[in-house]
Amino acid sequence: MLILEDLYLGDVRPSERSFKRNSQYAKALDDLAKSGDALTDTLTEKQKEMFEDYMTAQREVNVLTDCETFIYSFRLAAKIMIDVLTDGKIREI
Repeated sequence: MLILEDLYLGDVRPSERSFKRNSQYAKALDDLAKSGDALTDTLTEKQKEMFEDYMTAQREVNVLTDCETFIYSFRLAAKIMIDVLTDGKIREI
């Protein structure tokens, strides 16, 4: 059960993922940063503050959504494993 030990000790961090620099994700992230910079360059100081408040709220929503998705996915994987290991004999847990 090394994975459970790693999880307990904090060596497994599902929220921290790496990505390749030339990947589709890296390109999308770069495009997002460039668009954000171009947008904020056109804003007044008050609009920049409002936009930053918006972005802070959006990040919080993203964290909550990612957490819920992780929990759902973990539970779904566990149900799949139970189904596989019991040959479909257990329907509800």
